[in-house]
Amino acid sequence: MNIITQNAYHRQRMIAYFSNHGATKTAVRYRTSRKTVYKWVCRYDGTLNSLKDLSRKPHTIPKAHTDAEKSMVRRALKKVGWQDQILAFQRLLEKGYTRSYGGFKRIAKKLKELKTKKTKTKKKPKPYARATYPGQKLQVDVKHVPSECIVGGKSYYQFILIP
Repeated sequence: MNIITQNAYHRQRMIAYFSNHGATKTAVRYRTSRKTVYKWVCRYDGTLNSLKDLSRKPHTIPKAHTDAEKSMVRRALKKVGWQDQILAFQRLLEKGYTRSYGGFKRIAKKLKELKTKKTKTKKKPKPYARATYPGQKLQVDVKHVPSECIVGGKSYYQFILIP
């Protein structure tokens, strides 16, 4: 049994004690305030889930980056190739960006994770193509014969055929 369920059972026992003894005795016995006792009595609807803690996450984040700011950051990072964050931040400051560098880095990290990564296609090895007729697969190397090797002064070339 986890701690959330244990707390819910504890609150259920507190509400049962409240129905017989009142708020003051319940608060003294369970070492809590009367206000807390009344809060759980009002919230209790007969199910155990109503006695579990609610989320403390805020519903809105008033200072969050707007979509326009996110697109500005994305464009600036794209111009520098997603590498030089300081340069991108400086360019944004010149354009009127008012956030801190830490906030910029956090948004840049999130945008980089959301960026679609190109998957490299595996190269398939080409099957060996056999020669269909004699002489199809030949390699010709041409070598210029140096002048030190020649007696008559003419230029000569050596042709080598490799099958």
